[in-house]
Amino acid sequence: MPGNSCKVYTSVFFDDFAHLRTEFEKGLADYSEHYEIRYDLFKYKSIENLRLILTYLNSNNIDYIFTYRSANTEELIKIYSTAINFSPPIVDVDINSFKFKRDFFRDTMLMVSFHGSNDDKIRIKMAGMSPLEPDIYKIALLYTDNGKFLDDLDYLYHYRLENSIKLAFIPMGENNSFLRVISARMVSDYAYGTYRDSTAPGQIETVEFNKLLSRFKGKYE
Repeated sequence: MPGNSCKVYTSVFFDDFAHLRTEFEKGLADYSEHYEIRYDLFKYKSIENLRLILTYLNSNNIDYIFTYRSANTEELIKIYSTAINFSPPIVDVDINSFKFKRDFFRDTMLMVSFHGSNDDKIRIKMAGMSPLEPDIYKIALLYTDNGKFLDDLDYLYHYRLENSIKLAFIPMGENNSFLRVISARMVSDYAYGTYRDSTAPGQIETVEFNKLLSRFKGKYE
């Protein structure tokens, strides 16, 4: 809807817990209000390391999305089972990762995500997510056609309005950075920014992303 309020989460990954703590204590804690913890991109991914990270984030009241990507189903279940014990504010689970029921995630907010290409059919993907009862729907497509992006934007605008859902619509692609701003302004409740290294093509540095969004604020209500 016009004037949509979108939270920009800074996607971060480090070597291990000690590295994460150092970065937060050096100033990362003041860098943004919201973070995505891409644990799959950490160098060391032990269960103990994960426990230390989540304990630290929770004890410091840091708002974060916990994300883990892997083709190994057993690994995914082990990581998410551990994470859920710490009640992260939001977990992001790819719809194609492993079969699960909503109660697996208890009271944690569930973001169900789909990552695909320009030709994927938004209507079909949204219909496939709905039975999983997500708190947040995430669609991330690598766009090569601006016309397709605009058609999808229009569909999601009305779908979100009519169904009162929370949405993260992420147009990916090295040349599509500004499409992320349009999506964040028009339909998304959640977006992603860069701290140092991007985690997806076309990602914008968080400070710049928020500056761009603030330029629109109040002008096109």
